[in-house]
Amino acid sequence: MLRCLLFACIGALLLSSTLTAQDPPARPEIPAHVLHETFDNPPAEPAWALRKHAEGKAPEVREGALHLLSGKGGENNSCAWPMQAEGEYRRVKGELAFTMAEGARGMSFMLLHTSHFARKGRAFYLYKQKGFPGDPTPSEPLWDEPNLWGSFAVALDCHNPPSEDPFNEHGNVYDRPQREVSLHFDGREIVNRFCEPKFVTGEACVLAFDIQFVTGGAEVTVGVGGESVYDSYFIPHMLPFESRAAVGAYGPDGGKCSVDSIHVDWSPKAAETIAPVTAKPVTSGWSRQGKPWEGEVHLLPTGLEYERVIMTLRLKPMVERDEWDRLGHVWVWDDQERFEIARILTPFMLWGTSYEYVCDVTDFGHLLDGNRKMGVNLGANVGNGFAFDLEFTYYRRPADVAARPKVLGLQNVWSGVASFNNQDSVAKTFGVRKVKVPAEAKSARLRVVVTGHGSLEFEPLNRTIRIGDQSFENKLWTEDCYLNPWRPQFGTWKYDRAGWGPGSFGRVWELDLSSLITAGTELELEYASEEHQAEGWASHVIESQLVFYGE
Repeated sequence: MLRCLLFACIGALLLSSTLTAQDPPARPEIPAHVLHETFDNPPAEPAWALRKHAEGKAPEVREGALHLLSGKGGENNSCAWPMQAEGEYRRVKGELAFTMAEGARGMSFMLLHTSHFARKGRAFYLYKQKGFPGDPTPSEPLWDEPNLWGSFAVALDCHNPPSEDPFNEHGNVYDRPQREVSLHFDGREIVNRFCEPKFVTGEACVLAFDIQFVTGGAEVTVGVGGESVYDSYFIPHMLPFESRAAVGAYGPDGGKCSVDSIHVDWSPKAAETIAPVTAKPVTSGWSRQGKPWEGEVHLLPTGLEYERVIMTLRLKPMVERDEWDRLGHVWVWDDQERFEIARILTPFMLWGTSYEYVCDVTDFGHLLDGNRKMGVNLGANVGNGFAFDLEFTYYRRPADVAARPKVLGLQNVWSGVASFNNQDSVAKTFGVRKVKVPAEAKSARLRVVVTGHGSLEFEPLNRTIRIGDQSFENKLWTEDCYLNPWRPQFGTWKYDRAGWGPGSFGRVWELDLSSLITAGTELELEYASEEHQAEGWASHVIESQLVFYGE
């Protein structure tokens, strides 16, 4: 029924003319740039290529479905289609109708980069996570962690068993439901989120995705079971690439997984990609105990046009690095004041690994060209601190991408450390601020980053932002630390925290104030936190900016 409904909807969209009462029903033609497969009446020589990756039962197409797992246990299988649409496309969207039952570990849908995985043929091995490309002894693919060279994947993970050990590799200390959806690109997991709809039920479910390649990356929307999991989630550096579709699943404990239909649409074609420019102002810098890195740097030459700026901070492998999770900041100065462009929290000790923090810092782009003063403070207390590289990548807008609003400027609003041992400190750091709205402003956005420390590290507090007559409420609390892409770690990385997690960015609370501003007037803003009776160290560290945009 689900497959028939999907086909009917697609057919309605593809028909180019209106049928009259005398017209016989016709099967719609599928455009060349669309992959549409229902597995009904499979041809003698199908386009898809099946592969068995383990000792269990091989995948097969029968009874109108692709059966990746048949419930026998020890199964690990995949299916790949040949390239459907040659070249690079500005948008790729589609749906996968599937069924999963208890015992399956994970399933993924992939867009394989044809430069890495060829334009046709069977799927591939996923090399050991800590091995090397070309390792002659690859592991079995892990379809809940499809980290594939140059490629994109959406993974459904239904195996994250609970653990009471605060220090082992298993993160689910709160025994939360085991259903997660992660996004992967170019060999790493980008983000992982809990999925509200249940998809391991033995009943039909739909995975829908929409990838729109924009300036400097891609905005990814993913829904499962009719509910959104990611809404225009931005993946930096993910540019258009020639791709082909593949799916995979594994179930060492048994369980069934089948695909009833797949529909992928590559359209429209992408205009020529404009190569970005990268500035590397700091190579092998050091942030040591009591000695954060500060200095004058040369960035992109002033006057060059760009529309998006991506920052990469890379913590480098080293001996005797700080083994704890530390509060870190990346700063830039203008002529008068300092702005925090990113807040990072370092991971617990894993000395032999590089960690990359990649984020969009376009709102600060006008402060990231020419000669600037910058600072990196990673809060080191033990060992030799941290060695790091800092770089910025500048992207120009492709001809077929809509222009982003131009940043007119930004102003710091609340900045500092509120010590809850001292109410004067809280009142001084938070409270009322007044900001002048530029005469050319068409829209505005408030971004607020707060992290709790000391006894407030593990204590949720409610907070309110008042803007004019309107109030916005939020709880300073992060409940997905255990899904951190930099997992597992040593230490208590898996526990909920106030606005952050080890190995992550500080969470940004964003508010669109476009309807609340009047160009050329003054705007009053107030930040207030729930009270907390503190004994010993208890603080909130806040940085916030109001960003104004023009046309």
